Amino acid sequence: MSDLLLEKINNIEKLLMELNTKIDNFLGYEELTDEEKKEIKEIREEIKKGEYVKFEELFGED
Repeated sequence: MSDLLLEKINNIEKLLMELNTKIDNFLGYEELTDEEKKEIKEIREEIKKGEYVKFEELFGED
């Protein structure tokens, strides 16, 4: 019983660390300069228009 409980606690701890990392990454967006935010917006617009190269095309095996 105690091994099962310890395993569940470890799993919860891992999930909390993952959640914390995701929150940190999200909060990091606020630290971007206006120029960086503008660049991100431009990149998103290019992607919407289909102006991008797929990962497989760039790094795929020949």
